[in-house]
Amino acid sequence: MFFSCSTKKKTWFHRTYHNTTAKYNGYFNGKESLKAGVKKIHKEHKDDYTQILPIFPTGDLKGLKKTHSYMDKAIRKASVVIQKHSIKIKGKEYCKWIDDNYLLLGMGYFYKGENDEAIKTFSFIKTSYKDKKIIQKATVWLIRAYINKGDFMLAKSEIKALERKRILDKKTKIEFLKASSEFYIETNELDLAAKNIEELIKMIKRKSNKVRYYYVLSQIYQQTNRRLDARKLMQKALRASSDYEMTFNAKMTLARLGEGSQKDNKKTLAQLLKMVKDDKNKEYLDQIYFTLGQIYMYDKDTSSAISMFSLSTKNSVNNNSQKAISFLSLAEIQYAKKEYINSSMCFDSCIYYMQETNEKFNEVERRAKTINMLANNLAEINLQDSLILLANLPKEELNKIINSQIELEIQREKEKQESNRIRQQAVFDNNKNSGRGQQFGSNTSGGKWYFYNPATLSFGFSEFQKKWGKRKLEDDWRRKNKKTQTEFANDSIKADTTKSIKIENNKNPQYYYSQLPTNKIKKQLAEQKIKEAMYQAGTIFKQELNKYFESTEMFLDLYNRYPKDKQYAPLSLFQSMLNYEEKLDQKKANEIKEKIIESFPNSIYAKMLKGEETVLKGDQEKEQDRYYMGTYELFQSGNYQKVLERTSKIKKEYENPKVKILRAISYARLNDTISAINELQTTLQKQLNKDLENKVNFILTNLRDPSKIKEQNLLVSRQFSYLFDKKETQISILIIKKSGVDINYLKTLISDFHQKTYPNKPLEISALLIGLENYLLMIKSFDNVDDVLKYNIDLENDESILEQLSRSSYRIMAITDKNFKDFYKKRDLEGYYQFYQKKYLNN
Repeated sequence: MFFSCSTKKKTWFHRTYHNTTAKYNGYFNGKESLKAGVKKIHKEHKDDYTQILPIFPTGDLKGLKKTHSYMDKAIRKASVVIQKHSIKIKGKEYCKWIDDNYLLLGMGYFYKGENDEAIKTFSFIKTSYKDKKIIQKATVWLIRAYINKGDFMLAKSEIKALERKRILDKKTKIEFLKASSEFYIETNELDLAAKNIEELIKMIKRKSNKVRYYYVLSQIYQQTNRRLDARKLMQKALRASSDYEMTFNAKMTLARLGEGSQKDNKKTLAQLLKMVKDDKNKEYLDQIYFTLGQIYMYDKDTSSAISMFSLSTKNSVNNNSQKAISFLSLAEIQYAKKEYINSSMCFDSCIYYMQETNEKFNEVERRAKTINMLANNLAEINLQDSLILLANLPKEELNKIINSQIELEIQREKEKQESNRIRQQAVFDNNKNSGRGQQFGSNTSGGKWYFYNPATLSFGFSEFQKKWGKRKLEDDWRRKNKKTQTEFANDSIKADTTKSIKIENNKNPQYYYSQLPTNKIKKQLAEQKIKEAMYQAGTIFKQELNKYFESTEMFLDLYNRYPKDKQYAPLSLFQSMLNYEEKLDQKKANEIKEKIIESFPNSIYAKMLKGEETVLKGDQEKEQDRYYMGTYELFQSGNYQKVLERTSKIKKEYENPKVKILRAISYARLNDTISAINELQTTLQKQLNKDLENKVNFILTNLRDPSKIKEQNLLVSRQFSYLFDKKETQISILIIKKSGVDINYLKTLISDFHQKTYPNKPLEISALLIGLENYLLMIKSFDNVDDVLKYNIDLENDESILEQLSRSSYRIMAITDKNFKDFYKKRDLEGYYQFYQKKYLNN
């Protein structure tokens, strides 16, 4: 036997010994450990029925640490077999279990979430062995490893290669169909996924093994509008399922996929309402109410649907996925009803509960940001309108309203105190009844006191989660969205030569008076906020939501409210005209065009519409920039033909490269690639700085690739769509990351600094969000560039302010009112920073 241990000889005795030992010692034990680990992985996995179920119920393998010991054992056993029993002589392997152990080794790495090691192992098997069966098995596992890693290109390559191998043994074929189905689901190629799963179901004999694939296929059919087929498959899943959760979800899906007649819907509603009363469904009330909501929506009973979706959110304790889609349904209903502020709140809650791995997350997050911006502007309009209305009331009537509000606050405080007293009394009574009144701290093992009784503690935890959802142990835990504490565009501080005292007692009438625009300056500030919010809302309706009717309505309302405003009146009319042109209502567009020319003849918009060549006379650089900005607005609105018409009127001596680039991209958007290339080639013949030359070459190189058009548009806007005027009124802006900074405290420090350093200069500070990650502080206003730059230097040299700023990354810049609108609309942090450095700091 000693001689049989050698791996340098290939005799029958040596091969028999090593084959037997390799199979029944290392390989067998390693495989059993792997099987036990996989079983535990499946047991730990919790399916999210709000999404298409994964073909393989594995979840986050790398994060599932409790199963890693099983996989470590499998890896260890396989490695020992390979080391001790491999008989490789002249490049040929004579122990037939070595390739199987390599496969086991790769599977162990795979189930540990170590995808790179798994890929190396499976690739090694493919290149080192000739056995077709083991190569095909390794390829299937390789596909799964690539999918888990997110490398879909290589996964697809392996799938296509294996599809060309027409002869696969049955087991490998089944595993291949599973792996390729998973791939097509992940890449949203649902028709191909359905085709593979249909074939997979045919190949599997036992119905109990088909349940998951019935369910998944039904989900795919639902998403591809094959409602009847989806219902049939879900009925099969229901009949074959032995899992209560899958059975329950199958019933809910079938209820939503009902035949659709009024009689059937009434029957389904009655069954679901009966399920609500059944105690064993208490854990699933959120899903039942959600299904009821969907049926009411199908019946166009929006009011009842809202009620059911709301109940779903309130009864959801541990199912955040369900809570997320219930809030999403509410958000969509409120959006359709044009209740944008309510919709924004529901979108906010949806994002809070939705997992980032959810396939809808990115799209929902994008929409949530847009609706949130719109809601903030609409809320600002409502707030300032309300404050102005209150400020204009007769004093007696205003006093009545304020006193009524104070009485309400006093009543709320009394109710709160009474609630606290009752709660404290209940705790006292509980302690007294449990015999702990005199023996507090002794014999705690009895478990009678609330915090030592697992049953009551568990109930309390469930009740807490039902009311509050998931909450971290931290300050302000009641707030779902803590950022709303400080992120208000209307949150401004006015400072003058005397330091004002902020009244925070909401039972003091002065608390309310101080917030009202009671003098001319405050009223002007309030109206300025209304104008800006209306313009921003109209822009969001148009550019972000494609709601041209609402956009035009908002712009015209802005004009009608402030018809003499030199800034917003012609601008709002111009935007309305562009909206009508976009919707091909040329008659109304022409009416507004004439109104702009007649009412605001000296505005840039009137000159633009008249096509006056004199626009480019006088201060050439400044006027060129103005003309370009007007043309660029047309470009942004998609009026590419008008861009070409306007730019063709510019005399050659005034032409600059960015106009040529704008023409080129406009031609490209109109599918005239040849003219686009000609424009860019003509531009290259002129003397350009190196940076601009590189950008023109970049656009030329990528012109035929539609995916690059966004980058080309960005390059055009960056060269630059802002105007620079040293003498124009300036604003100091401070952009700072939200993390690590107390924005209210920072504003107070700036206010103190201003009163100390610039005591005779009026000041307004306002804070708002720019994106989700940054605060924007605006400090108004300064007569010219020199003044604002000096102020910024002094501000940054103040030790207290610098200490706060150093807690997060920040930038201090200056901007004009006109440029700010374009900057804030585009959230153009990097583009404006480049403009600021070039024009303000290097000029």
